[in-house]
Amino acid sequence: KIRDLKQMMESSAALYGERPAYLVKERPGGPYQPVSFRQLREDINGLGTALLELGLAGQKIAIIGENRYEWVVSHMAVVCGTGVSVPLDKELPVAEIANLLNRSGASAIIFSSKVERKVTEALQQASGVTLAVSMDAREHGEASRSLTLLTQRGTYLISQGDRSYLDAPIDPEALAILLFTSGTTGLAKGVMLCHRNICYNVYAMSQYVNVSRDNVGLSMLPMHHTYEQTCLIMTTMYQGCPVAFCEG
Repeated sequence: KIRDLKQMMESSAALYGERPAYLVKERPGGPYQPVSFRQLREDINGLGTALLELGLAGQKIAIIGENRYEWVVSHMAVVCGTGVSVPLDKELPVAEIANLLNRSGASAIIFSSKVERKVTEALQQASGVTLAVSMDAREHGEASRSLTLLTQRGTYLISQGDRSYLDAPIDPEALAILLFTSGTTGLAKGVMLCHRNICYNVYAMSQYVNVSRDNVGLSMLPMHHTYEQTCLIMTTMYQGCPVAFCEG
């Protein structure tokens, strides 16, 4: 059994080590390259440490973009020691992105280049967001920070003895994910989820479904939904199964 997602991530890195956790492509149409469970843990801890250095402890951080490795790292870095993850639908119009940023009380947003234009416009209407982080930028810009450089910064801080993120306590009953419904019957509603909610589903599902390292998962359903998060991303991490990201 697992108490929280941070414990799950740490135990998976210890159990599966250099086995591939994710299969990613550096360019569309290119070959898949493996990212190990140990590297996944290092990236999560590095980004989480950098987010704490930026003063985001206990804050709500929105994440928006297509299914990709950086989405998983961002989400896990937030829930495993930083604050509350607010996954947003990349297909939303600008006005609704701004609306959900305001309603959630998000202090930061992590986005991919595919939605950069919409995010830029939405931030002009969102009052509380003080930090924007790009999944694709290779250097810090005036309007946003680079996720790559932040992860490297956090990894350096850890090497210098910074354990603020590594030792951050996790309350399995506290709000960790604020997920908005599709709003098909009215305004989108914010659903409050905790570590225990997700971990119980992962553990229970794993009693019936075997997705061990002999299989490969394909991530194609929207990652901002709990179905994709729980049934594929978290359960495969728990059982040691690699996941490839669909290009289209």
